Amino acid sequence: MQELKHHLFYFWSIDLENLVVLRISDNDGVDLNGVTLRSTSEVAEALEKICAENSDMTVSVEATDSKWYESIGKAIYGSHRAGFSGERFRVLIDGKPLEA
Repeated sequence: MQELKHHLFYFWSIDLENLVVLRISDNDGVDLNGVTLRSTSEVAEALEKICAENSDMTVSVEATDSKWYESIGKAIYGSHRAGFSGERFRVLIDGKPLEA
């Protein structure tokens, strides 16, 4: 239980200055700062460039609805290919953490 509380606390205590948000509102792609990334490779390449500039970054995949699973998958797999996982990665669906 203590470990769960630690992870939940960390989940919500991310440094916003080091946060990259991948926004998803449809299945057309993943939005990163106004640019639509249409494949897992494009997501990974963009995040690798960002990570090269600041290795303390955390990725937050934020979808408006779980029905956009194709774009959510691209964001998740691209993020993992770029090296983001564990405490440096989170997924929110309609503002709530995705439960595994």
